[in-house]
Formats: sequence, structure tokens, C-alpha cells
Amino acid sequence: MRKFSQFAGRYLKENYPAIFICLLFAGLAFFSASGFDFSNLKQSGNSITSDELPHIQSGYYYLKTGRFFLNPEHPPLAKDISAVLPLLILNPVFPEVSADYSETTEPAEKLFSKDLVFPRILEVENYQWDNRLFIFNENNNPDLILLFSRLSVIIANTFFLYLLYSVLKKLWSKRTASLGLALIAFSPLSLIHASLVTNDFMAAVLSMLAVGSFALLIRTKNSEQKNDPAGQFATRFNLAARLNLVAGLFLASAFLSLALLSKFSALILIPGLFAGGLFYAVFLARNGKKVWVNILIFLAKYAAVMILALSFTLLSYSFHAKNADSYGIKRQLGFNYSKRLPDSGKHIMMKMAEGGRFGKAAASYAIGLSMVLNRIDGAGQATYFLGEVHGSEGAGILYFPILTVTKIPAATVILTLLAIILILRSLLTSSSKNLLVKIRKLGAGSVLFVSFALFYAQNAVSSELNIGVRHFMPAILAAAILTARVVDLYWGRTVLRLKTGYVSGGAVFLAALATILSFPHYLSYYNILGGGTNNGYKIATDSNYDWGQDIKRLAKWVDENDVDKIYTHLFTVNPLDHYIGKERYEWFNIKDGKLPPPGSYIAVSAMEYQNNVYDENLPENKKYTMLRDNLIGRAGKSIFIFQIP
Repeated sequence: MRKFSQFAGRYLKENYPAIFICLLFAGLAFFSASGFDFSNLKQSGNSITSDELPHIQSGYYYLKTGRFFLNPEHPPLAKDISAVLPLLILNPVFPEVSADYSETTEPAEKLFSKDLVFPRILEVENYQWDNRLFIFNENNNPDLILLFSRLSVIIANTFFLYLLYSVLKKLWSKRTASLGLALIAFSPLSLIHASLVTNDFMAAVLSMLAVGSFALLIRTKNSEQKNDPAGQFATRFNLAARLNLVAGLFLASAFLSLALLSKFSALILIPGLFAGGLFYAVFLARNGKKVWVNILIFLAKYAAVMILALSFTLLSYSFHAKNADSYGIKRQLGFNYSKRLPDSGKHIMMKMAEGGRFGKAAASYAIGLSMVLNRIDGAGQATYFLGEVHGSEGAGILYFPILTVTKIPAATVILTLLAIILILRSLLTSSSKNLLVKIRKLGAGSVLFVSFALFYAQNAVSSELNIGVRHFMPAILAAAILTARVVDLYWGRTVLRLKTGYVSGGAVFLAALATILSFPHYLSYYNILGGGTNNGYKIATDSNYDWGQDIKRLAKWVDENDVDKIYTHLFTVNPLDHYIGKERYEWFNIKDGKLPPPGSYIAVSAMEYQNNVYDENLPENKKYTMLRDNLIGRAGKSIFIFQIP
């Protein structure tokens, strides 16, 4: 016990900055999402956002039923985690799946809340968007479910973030790891997506863990490794080295599998790790061996990691499909199978769906992957970006770069530019001999993070699915880590008469300050380069600004201002009956051409406002611009409140 106490004391002393940052991160994430009024959760914190509704409902459904027909277009990890605390603490009601209802003529409210039945036909048809199914079921407390679901995810995301610090510390140094952790944590973009039941932040952090742990596995004995026995197995293949190799293979495989279980876009890790690892083996590995030997060693490790990771992923899916029936899987597969995939694959998956748990698991994975490909190919969602409303053509290649520069703290952007200048200046002013030495100094980690970031960025920028910078988070986190690495390498250098270390410290302080000052409106945050949070909706909306998070704040505004009735045009999955009251609101759309009576209030969400104002097919008398001078307030940041004169 004494030895453990001594070890714990030393560990805390060595890592207390990282532990403090992670605890602060968790606190900011939790209270920004939940608010502080726990006695009145109906008007405290963020209301449920668009993607959270199907994620929370399906996650609880997975754990209760062992079936995977709801929301298969996203892997299960974040959804599973979100269900843990609600299941352990609340044990809310979920209707029982029943095949007795061949037709769904009864009202959904009666089926779900009174009969406690979820017709199998609706289950197989992926009936995930009805909020009455689980969260707003009359038998449940929706705000408590939301609170504990988010808390589950926040705890997991904070844990994964600390693991990332630990991997980066082992890969490079404590300073690189601490700076990388700070740049990721002190960002409203990270905080909001770590606090919601969505998969974007979790997938990004797990992707970074997969890259970092794979770099630890493939790096060779050199100056970046010093006396680390894990990398010496090729030259001194003793028992300790074998154990380190096995541990390295397991960790790299486990993190890759977790990334694959969090989001389908993590599949980009497969080519990203291969390209970066092969480049390292051919050009940068320094172990006295011939190039072809290094290539073979790399290929063996890469193959082992891929096989193990895909096996772990399939094993996880097998638990989710253990009670799934072949009929349901084949029906979803037939309806959703992507045209991008070969027809032979469809026939194989149909056969596998008739087999055991692992066959059903593979077919379930194919369903989800197909749905994602179909969503990308048919990206028909209206996207507002820089004064235009885009459709299936997408918002263009500048969408993600502009949002990246405006949605993270400006200090972080400046520090990243400084890192780019430092590395380019160093490389461009080197002789050809020194250039190779400096490139080799970057090591396996830098090469792999750059490789993955380039693969991911190219895929994202060329995509026509532009519904939020959250889809670019893996590239953003990779850039933060690489920035930390470069700053650490050039810590003592002077730029504009300032030492790099001082500049980075100032940047972290300013990023933290911007994050604290923008509390709790992290989803709507834009930095000074984007006009600030109040004006960010002029750049882009959707999950960049308005995701339905301010409905609770609107309900509070209605109560505090004694409004008897408010007209609403909102982007939300929240039932206004629950938050505002059935008799106190009426849905409204100005394009219908008739305004409410004089003195009436209209609440319009930023997304609906911009989609209306920039609709080229609408005349001016059917646009909200005619009410611009009648804006009297806001609910949160994303809901504008007008009063008819």
C-alpha cells in the first residue's frame, strides 16, 4: 500500500498539469451542456441537438435488446457509452419490440407510452427520429436522460483525451504532449462536441490515439527512442522485447478498433497509416538494416494490426447483432446497399446475414457503411455558407478551411501558422545533407500524423456533404498535435524577437481565455476572425451555429417575459409542448405570406433564418429581412426573437 501511495504521488506530481487540464475540460463540458439549475432542468443548459436524438435512443435500445436496427449508419461506441449511466441510474422505459403489429395504424403516442410496444416493422425501417419512442416517452424524464447520457460521454471523452496525452508523452515528450493537450482542450469546438452524444470528437481523439500508438509500434531504434526497449526487438529479440511488441500490437489494434467503432470516416486511418508507415520504413528508419528488411518488418506489423483491429470491430458488432433476425438485416441491406459497392458483395452479405452472430455482424457493418456512402452521394441537405444556400453540389472546397480558421480560437490559428513558418524556414535554409537529417528528426509520429491528416483533409474537402466543421475534427486535432511537436522542437528559437516558448504560452493562455469567455455558448462560437459568436451565423449555420441547442433558453425567455403565445420557425427535434407548453406556441413560416397579428412575437432559428433570407426563389415580402428592424432579443445565440409592429 505504501509503495502504491508513493507511486501515485510521483505520478500525480509528474502529470498534474495534464490532469488539471482534463478535469477543467470535463467541468466546462458538463456545465456548458447541463447548466447549473438542476432543480429546473427543463430550462437549464443545452436542449437536445439534432443528432443526439437518434444516438441516445438507439444506444439505449442496443443495450436493452442486443439488436442493431436503429441508427446503423453510425457505429455504436458513443451511443453505447451514452446509455451506461441512464441504464444504471434511471433504468427508463423502452417499448418492447413486438412482431404482433403488422400495421401501425395506432397513434405512436399510444403504442410507445400506453401499450409500451415498438412494432418490429418500424424497428426494421430504422424508425429513429420519433422523440416519443424513448427520450420523450410519457413514462420517462427526458431531461434526466439527457443529463446522464451526456455525462457518460463526457467522462469517456475526458478519459480518451488523457490517454492521448499519455501516448504523445511516450512518443515524444511531456512538453509536446502537454501543449497538444492544451490546444485541443482549450477550444469551444472540442468542448461542445465532447459534451454532446455525438461521435465526432470521440472519433477524432480515438483516431489520434490510433495514429500515435501505431507510431510507437513501428518506430525504430534511434535518437527519438533513446533506451525504450519496445523498439529494440529487431536487434535484441529477448523476452522483454517480445512482451513490448505484443503490448504494442494490442494497443495499436485496440485504438484502431475503437476509432472504427466510433465513426465510419475512421476507415481513412487504413490508407493513412499504410502510406505514412511505408514512407517512414523506406526513407527515415535508422536501424542499420537494409530498406527491404524495414519494409517487410513494417508490412508484418501493419498486417497484424489490421487483422486484430478488424477482428475486434467485428467482435463488438457481434454483441450488437446477437438477437437480430436475418429477415431484418436482409431487408435493411437490400434497401440501403450502396451502388458504389460491388453487387457480389451484396450477395455475400445476404448469405452472411443468414449465418451466426459474426455473419450478422459483418452484414450489419455493411449496412452502416452503405448508408454513409449513400448519404455522401445524395447530399441534398440545404447548406448555408457565406451568403449562399447550397444543395447537393456542396459548399465548395473552401468550406472546411474557412470554418477551421474561424471556429477555433484565433490564438491557436496564429500558433499553427507560426509552427508552419518555423518548420518551412528550417527546411528551406538547410543544405541537402542537413535537410535529410532534419526530416529524420521528425520521426515516425510526425510522418504518420501528417499522412493521416492529408488523407483525411483531401477526402473531406472533396466531399459534397458540408454540414459542419465537426466532420473535419480529426484533421484539426492532428494539426494541433503537429503544432505542439514543432513548437517543442524549436522551443528556444526566436521569432520576431520573442522566444517560441513564450509565444506558445501566450497562445495557450489566450485560447483558454477565449474558451472561458465564450461559456456556455460553445456550439455557436466563432472567433474574432469570423466576426465573433454573435455574428458567426453569417458564415455558416447548421451544426456550426444552430443545432437546436437553445430551445430551453427560448422557453425560459417566454416565461420570464410573460409571453402568452409565440410563433416559432425553429430547427429542432425538441417537442415544444414539453418546453414551452401546448397552448403557448404556434408553428409559423413567413414564406406563407401572412404575418401574425401586431404585437406578436416570432422566434426564428439562425439556420431557418439564413435559408429563408438567401433563398433566391422567394420574393422580398416572404423573407425575414422585412423584420430585421424588429429584432428585440435572442434566446441563447441561435434563436432570433422578433416582434410584429
